[in-house]
Amino acid sequence: MKKEIAVVFGTFAPLHQGHIDLIQKAKRQYDKVRVIVSGYEGDRGETVGLNLQKRFRYIRETFADDDLTEVYRLDETDLPRYPQGWEAWLNRLLEMIAYQADEEDLVFFVAEADYQKELAKRGFRSVLEERQFGISASMIREQPVKYWKYMAQAFRRQFTKKVLIIGSASNGKTTLAKDLGRFYDAPVSLEYAREYQLQNNVRDDELTAKDYYYLLLGQYAQTSQLIDSPVNRGLVIADTNSLVTKAYYDYYLENELEPSEESQTFDHLFASILAKEKWDLILFIKPVGSYVNDGFRDMTMADDQIREDFSNYLEGLKSDYLADIPLVYLASDYLGNYQAAKTAIEQIYQAD
Repeated sequence: MKKEIAVVFGTFAPLHQGHIDLIQKAKRQYDKVRVIVSGYEGDRGETVGLNLQKRFRYIRETFADDDLTEVYRLDETDLPRYPQGWEAWLNRLLEMIAYQADEEDLVFFVAEADYQKELAKRGFRSVLEERQFGISASMIREQPVKYWKYMAQAFRRQFTKKVLIIGSASNGKTTLAKDLGRFYDAPVSLEYAREYQLQNNVRDDELTAKDYYYLLLGQYAQTSQLIDSPVNRGLVIADTNSLVTKAYYDYYLENELEPSEESQTFDHLFASILAKEKWDLILFIKPVGSYVNDGFRDMTMADDQIREDFSNYLEGLKSDYLADIPLVYLASDYLGNYQAAKTAIEQIYQAD
């Protein structure tokens, strides 16, 4: 007896509850479902940073623990655009899924009557399914925060607005990050170095090159976990990042180390992590407040000139490595910085 295999195909930019509901109904009505993630260079997904490969990986991640759902990637770049190219498209799909006509019956789930007609011409059954939940991928792309709850978890990474707060030590970064997090009901990735130093009972000026490797990795992992967590509703705020870690590494260790395997390892790790971080806005707090001793800070940084020099160095790193990211300077008192930060964030993020 032939197996009946459901086929659900689409762009999925992004995958949402309507898609998931359809896929899960299809797998229960038949023996299994094959999800075909299709697209081409410059398609509507790629215009919002969701190219075909990324969509394929995110959907495969979504169904990773589902034995009844198989996910495939179909590149249409060299095929004629719809409504042309049906024959070539279908042949490529059948070859990709290793279709065996003597062992399988395919049932396509489609959202358009025209698709149903084209498939019927070629001898395939189909089920016409209308849009579910009153939601579409285009609606999500246009207003991701408004339709956040409908979006598949993996795809939320792409639509999360990420705000980075940087500056020299003891400038109120952590206080500002926490207050903004409360105001927007957004998760905050605090400075991992403080947690690390408490655990290891080590001060700023005692950190070694190996410690800085752990700071790079720990900060990135912490922020990534928040982006992927259920508490993320479209905005994540970070108190620091790899660029700030590099600034401190250079300040404390660069002059002490000759070019070595350790310094090369740090530079490679820094470059790798920085390339993975994607920021939508940087808030740069200038050193105008009082320096506070928290028991772990190097008090030589309390010197006004040293703080200013460090701030300038950090600004230079931003120009060198993150020149394309929008930057807002905060150089007022705390309430002035708080208000300016909210104004800047609201230019990129509008809570539902």
